[in-house]
Amino acid sequence: MVDPDANSNGNPTVREILPHLHEIAPLELAESWDNVGLLAGDPAMRIKTLMTCLSLTSSVLEEAIRRGVKLIVVHHPIPFKPIDRITTQTTTGKILWEAIGHGIAIYSPHTAWDNAPQGINRQLAQILQLGNLRPLQVSSKPEFAQSELGSGIVGDFASPTKLSDLWVRLERAIPGVRPRCTDPQDSHVVRVGIVCGSGASLMPLALKHQCEAFVTGEATYHQSLEAQAQGVSMLLMGHFASERFAMPKLASMLQERLPNVECFASQTEQSDF
Repeated sequence: MVDPDANSNGNPTVREILPHLHEIAPLELAESWDNVGLLAGDPAMRIKTLMTCLSLTSSVLEEAIRRGVKLIVVHHPIPFKPIDRITTQTTTGKILWEAIGHGIAIYSPHTAWDNAPQGINRQLAQILQLGNLRPLQVSSKPEFAQSELGSGIVGDFASPTKLSDLWVRLERAIPGVRPRCTDPQDSHVVRVGIVCGSGASLMPLALKHQCEAFVTGEATYHQSLEAQAQGVSMLLMGHFASERFAMPKLASMLQERLPNVECFASQTEQSDF
């Protein structure tokens, strides 16, 4: 339902906000398996308050309702996989039912924000102070063929750098980082691959680039063993820590573009994994 009182305040509609979201994180940069874009809501609804978050949990939704949020930009899509019904008998169904019941629209940029020019992977590369940045895999989309955008990031240090120095830089910049590494030695590395979240499946791309270290959020036991076997030092930040830090940045970028909308990141979201 459109708020009839919002027109005089100059609040944009969801439809008018979408181009700004696309400018920040073009959906064409999303992985082919992803579910991105406007996932729930009325494009004609006017928005006064917008919140970014990593995952739309019941507690985050409660915060959104309490603060009068009408558009949630959530990193992890909900729903992610196709569903044939929305009922309160499932976690996803319950959250969607309550959000829709409160007139809250849901948008997810997910891997488009991971891979964006100022997205999560490039922010991590900047924190580590890497240079010569390029994607692990250049996008196959024609519009990005000449732009050096795509999946993940690979970069180089100007000189060999200890793995412990990487952790110091990450811990100083990102709250809640829980460092783990498959390399028991404090090795020196020059080339580093980065994929935030559950990015270990892209480690073969890091091998093609001859990366000596690979930074991601989480990996399975067998993926960690494979990294050891291939001589790659895999650094695991924790899924939450590897992505959540970028949600305030996304909110601030949207605030710059949407002066008539209050944009902020969730203040209650937290996780130990």
